[in-house]
Amino acid sequence: MRRILLYRLRIYRWTATASAIALLCSFLIGNDTLAQRRGGNDLGPEARQIIDNMSRDERREFRVLSRSERRAFIEKLLGNQSKNRSGKQQDVPRVDGIENKSVTVAHGVADLEGFIPADGISDEVRMMVGKNGRQNRAGAVAIQKARGAIETGLAPKFIGDGNCPEIDSEKWAIDYSHKRPWPAIHKGIDIPQPRGTPVRTVADGTVVGKFENEDNRKGIEVMLRHGPDQTGLPFWTYSQYTHLAEMSPLPIGATVKIGEEIGKTSNTGKRGRRVRRDALHFAILYSARPEWSNDGQFVAPKEGYWMDPNAFYKVDPPYDSQSLAKLPDDKKKVPVPYMKADGSFGPTDTKRIWPYKCD
Repeated sequence: MRRILLYRLRIYRWTATASAIALLCSFLIGNDTLAQRRGGNDLGPEARQIIDNMSRDERREFRVLSRSERRAFIEKLLGNQSKNRSGKQQDVPRVDGIENKSVTVAHGVADLEGFIPADGISDEVRMMVGKNGRQNRAGAVAIQKARGAIETGLAPKFIGDGNCPEIDSEKWAIDYSHKRPWPAIHKGIDIPQPRGTPVRTVADGTVVGKFENEDNRKGIEVMLRHGPDQTGLPFWTYSQYTHLAEMSPLPIGATVKIGEEIGKTSNTGKRGRRVRRDALHFAILYSARPEWSNDGQFVAPKEGYWMDPNAFYKVDPPYDSQSLAKLPDDKKKVPVPYMKADGSFGPTDTKRIWPYKCD
């Protein structure tokens, strides 16, 4: 009897060991066979690219889905990418743990001035704005720095000693690696204000991006495009407003006037261990080229660069961060125009203002 029991015990241990080894091997080769074995490879190279671009956590959540759910998710994403290229409205499915790629795109986006398909944007610029950087975050940060996301030392000096909401400690291009489990920098400035405070458009422009970002740190986001004639600057600029309380009712393609309300202050977006205060994350991109694209995740200007948002208010060049960083200290204060509490501007003929009203 003992021999029989020992024999059965050995068989059980061998079976358990073999199962564990098979499970480990399956995990180790998951990156190479995930698309083929989990509902993706038979859909073509675009499906494989979607899966390859997933982070480790996203893949883990993807594996939890049934095969039919995985296939349905990939097919939905592929269908929405096709609709996005044709400028139709899209509604990308949400899977817990996988970054939400939803965006409201108005019909006819392809007819907007300067719009080009996403494949007209270089891989470098796509990594600069945050796309395709998951596989090499350190490389993405290096590209972002090379394309303007470096500290310059600039600071706002509000014209006429205006009492305006100030940038807090979350300044332009500071290192964010201590807040992330990977290399990162802060590609914008944070301006705290009480929840519900209206956020103002910084110049005349056009709505070119609206993103829910439900599983993204940016939260609700709106992006505007400004032509040289609208800002007085010698290039095209793109203003980004994130952490908004709710999505703007303005459709993509809508024209906005300087000082118009674009949203309300909040702290939407995925948060880490820290409690985040209500604040606007404000950023500026620019390019000497008029072309841009919206691929459903990001707005990217062709041959674009990051700009210190303080530099957006400079009257004279330089505007590039590398040159700004070399300016003497007495040239680091930037006179900033603004909208007054009564709705007038200071100065009255300004084409650019701070994103909040000032006293």
